[in-house]
Amino acid sequence: MKTIIIIVSLVIVAMGLIPETDSARAQSVLLEPNNDAAIHLEFLRPNAHNVDMSNTSFAFYLSGRVQLGGALFLRGELPFVNYKEESSPDHWRNPENDSQFGNPYLGVDVGSADNGFQGEFGVRVPVVSNFTEATAAGAATDYIERIEAFLPDLLPIYMGVNYRLKTDNGFGMRLRMVPVFWLWVGDRSSSDSQLYAQYSAQAWYEDRKVGVGGGITGRIVATGDADGFDQRSLHQFGFFANYSFGSVMPGFQIRFPLDDGIRKMGVNPTYSISIGVKL
Repeated sequence: MKTIIIIVSLVIVAMGLIPETDSARAQSVLLEPNNDAAIHLEFLRPNAHNVDMSNTSFAFYLSGRVQLGGALFLRGELPFVNYKEESSPDHWRNPENDSQFGNPYLGVDVGSADNGFQGEFGVRVPVVSNFTEATAAGAATDYIERIEAFLPDLLPIYMGVNYRLKTDNGFGMRLRMVPVFWLWVGDRSSSDSQLYAQYSAQAWYEDRKVGVGGGITGRIVATGDADGFDQRSLHQFGFFANYSFGSVMPGFQIRFPLDDGIRKMGVNPTYSISIGVKL
C-alpha cells in the first residue's frame, strides 16, 4: 500500500488539511504565452520518492480555446489518467492498473487576451464518483492549479480575473486571481462548501518562434479551522519553454514545490511536456 499512502497523503495536504473533505482553469498557466485559439495536450505525472508507478503512468489534459467573437473566448478541458504500478517479486497483491476520465472543464474568458484585464468563469462537471489510486495520482500531478480535475463528487465554480502586459520588445507578464467555490454533490452533498483562491505571477520573453519564462503559482483556503498563511496555502515555482513550428507548438514545463511539508513527503519537481496546434 506504499504507493496509495504517499499519493493520497499528498492530495490531502494539497486540499488544505480540511477534515470535512473526507480524505482552473481549462489549461495550466504554464502554457503562457500561447493565447491564440489552439488545442493543447499535456502529459504530467507525479514525482515522489518510493512511489512504484510504471513509466506509462501519466495524467493527460486535452484543452482547447476558441474565439467566439470580439473579446469572448470559450475554453474546455478533458482530463484523463492512466495509472499502473510496477510489478515486483515482493508484491503481496496484484499491481493496480486503472484508467479514468477526470472532471471536464467548460468556461468562458471575457476581455483582452494580450494586454489589459480578462475575466474567467467556468465549472467542472462532476463525473468522478470514487477516490481511487488512479484519481489520487491524477490529482497529485497538478495539485495547486487543477486538483479539482480528479476529486470525486465535487462541483467547483471558478470566477476570477487576469491582467496581462506585453511589450514591443517581447517581454510580458501576467497576474491572476481566481476564487474557486467547492460545492459537494452525490454522496458528499451534505458536506460544507469551501472557498479557495488560486493566484499566480509570471514573466516571460517571446519572439516569433520561442517563448520562455517562469513564475509563482499558489492556492489558499479561506474556510476551515487552519490558522496562519503557511497552514492555509501551498506554492510552487514553474518554468516553461515552448517553440513554434508553424502551427505546431511543442513545450516543456517543470514545477518545483516550495512548501516544506510537501518536500518532506519526498515530492520532487514535476516535469511535463505539451504539444499544441494553433487553429
